Amino acid sequence: MDRWVNNDQQAHWDKRTFYRDARDRAAEAFAVPKMDWFCDQLGIGEDASVLDVGAGTGMFTYWWSQRAKTVTGLELSENMIERSPVAELMQVGNAYELPFADDSYDLVFAGNLLHHLDRPVDALREMGRVARAGVAICEPNRNHPPMAAFAALSSVCRGILHYSRRTLAELAQEAGLHVEGVRLHGYIYENRSPDASVPIASKLETILPGGAYILLAARP
Repeated sequence: MDRWVNNDQQAHWDKRTFYRDARDRAAEAFAVPKMDWFCDQLGIGEDASVLDVGAGTGMFTYWWSQRAKTVTGLELSENMIERSPVAELMQVGNAYELPFADDSYDLVFAGNLLHHLDRPVDALREMGRVARAGVAICEPNRNHPPMAAFAALSSVCRGILHYSRRTLAELAQEAGLHVEGVRLHGYIYENRSPDASVPIASKLETILPGGAYILLAARP
């Protein structure tokens, strides 16, 4: 699958220093509505266990820890883990070889990970292996103009240009997952939206179709 090109991703994440704090207002507004939808689609309750694959600095990991009983963040870059407010919940690991037994977690989640991988189907297949109840994926939407412009300018994030609702669903199905729902959501950008923009962007999310991110809920 030559079109999924890895542009020296590891070196990038090992040296990057700028990230929004997972606990701030914009991070909450970015993450929580997406998590609400996944939980509704897949029946995930407060007693669930959640694995966050490719957790980065733990933006989603932190908010999962506020609503689930057991949460683990898996991240390949030690630099990212060191910058996380929930480093104690995180460990080093590879999305292609998840260090967990079959059916270890109720929900396996990945936020903005697949477009950085050259073998996304293999990662999705591994996520399905480890999940008991559901697999949840959030990916940037290439059909959202600001996201497409960002992807075109960033060699590390250029894989975004492969992702639409259709292509993400096709990858999930190729990995053997049973897609329950796919939707677009979000006018708050993970690391770029200033706090002052959050009230307006949150309002837009309730009244406008489309959005910067694709959400996919699936069963293993």
